[in-house]
Amino acid sequence: MIQPLTPIIVMAAHSSSTQRLISIPMKRTFLAASLALLPLAFACQPELDVSSEQEPCATCKLEAAMPEATAVPSAAQSPDGTITLEKKSGSPFDANRNVPSSGDLSVIGLTGVPFASMEAVETARYEDTWYVYVATDYYVTFWADRARTSPVNLGAALQLNYLSTYYNYMYNTSMKSNLSTNLQPGSHSYYIGSGTYECDYGANGSPEHRCDETWLSLRTGAGYDASY
Repeated sequence: MIQPLTPIIVMAAHSSSTQRLISIPMKRTFLAASLALLPLAFACQPELDVSSEQEPCATCKLEAAMPEATAVPSAAQSPDGTITLEKKSGSPFDANRNVPSSGDLSVIGLTGVPFASMEAVETARYEDTWYVYVATDYYVTFWADRARTSPVNLGAALQLNYLSTYYNYMYNTSMKSNLSTNLQPGSHSYYIGSGTYECDYGANGSPEHRCDETWLSLRTGAGYDASY
């Protein structure tokens, strides 16, 4: 605490017959003392950590919302396996095939809908000199890209349209049926149906009795893109 200062008396002679007392006011003395202590007051302030100050960050929210795994892994669009998509830290993304985020679903396909393909999986085969039988299951798979490299789960139910074709090789005749099935969201691959190839051969190697095949193929529809 600064004690009050007493006035300072200065004797000044202006002539041989008069003397003047000059009194310096206390308030001026206190101001001078305060100004002298000002640098010390600033020196006692705690230092600010500049790095802890909150500054605008254009990527902070984006990085915080960025998932650890996405429907499209880091090398999905790379022909040679190199990383083309990575986190800010430089580490790659893992592939998420089961629980796509809202961001995954919002960028499905260039047209806003998933691309679809039909795959045939052979489930049984029997053949000898005179007889051949092959059973096939058909699955539809949905993809995030036209090249069909990144599977993606359906985000909404849709009606899938497909074609069943029966062909008789003995008489070179065919019959086609337009069919459809309703698919529920949550998966990227669905069983659609089955087909068969069955043929009896004669002694000369030509089909006889029966030789026919049934297979499935995709048709266009709403909510998916079957084009290549």
